[in-house]
Amino acid sequence: MIRPNSQHKRRPAGVVVEMAVISVVCLTFMFAIFEYGRVVMMQQIMENASRAGARVAVVTATSYVTPAVATSNVNAVVNGQLASLKLSKVNITLFQADDTGNNIGPWTSTSFGKNIVVQVDADCVNLFPTWGFLPNSSSTTPNAVHLTAVTMMRGEAN
Repeated sequence: MIRPNSQHKRRPAGVVVEMAVISVVCLTFMFAIFEYGRVVMMQQIMENASRAGARVAVVTATSYVTPAVATSNVNAVVNGQLASLKLSKVNITLFQADDTGNNIGPWTSTSFGKNIVVQVDADCVNLFPTWGFLPNSSSTTPNAVHLTAVTMMRGEAN
């Protein structure tokens, strides 16, 4: 005959407490990994959007199209690429640049072979509370990460 052990009766409660503590830690890390992956994905999509906008900008002949229409065409392409993302405070900047990427004037006056830069800035709001695992780099949006994508190409149209 097997005698019931008094310690054996208390063991399931210890296992439940242990499981609760470990599962909270594991879920916290899992959500942090998901959030980090989402931020990396959004950064890549923003890079692709700035690249698409730069491609439109470098092939747009501003001698045939007004600067306002040319700028709105570039903005429409970039916003179209970013339409599916939940970003806040999206800012698209276009300018003529020197070889190091410094702003030297309006992009619509860029001559053939000179650099045009499309810069996209946005705040990526976190889905999960990250409890400090991801930096809060946005000064204006709480619980958000500020992302910047910059693409520089040489003008082909003017």
